[in-house]
Amino acid sequence: MADNKALNTREVKVNALSFIGTLYAQTVTITVTDNDVTLDFIYIHPNAGVTEGQIVSRVTLPRKAAEDISKIIDETIKKHESKKTKSD
Repeated sequence: MADNKALNTREVKVNALSFIGTLYAQTVTITVTDNDVTLDFIYIHPNAGVTEGQIVSRVTLPRKAAEDISKIIDETIKKHESKKTKSD
């Protein structure tokens, strides 16, 4: 257990200029198991009549990491909305 805590608190440097690429997705499906959360990011072509989407990225995370990300996304959106409201 101590090793797991150390792993979760280590500092990791990320070079923001070295990324694989950017993909656009309008929707995401989420699959949850006892251990993992899988996010399938889906692109749907905007032409009328298109009824199928394409998975452009699949990310599988340990459940704890997904829970942490969910909280961070929620907090970040709330901060953004708060700033937007103040500037209006």
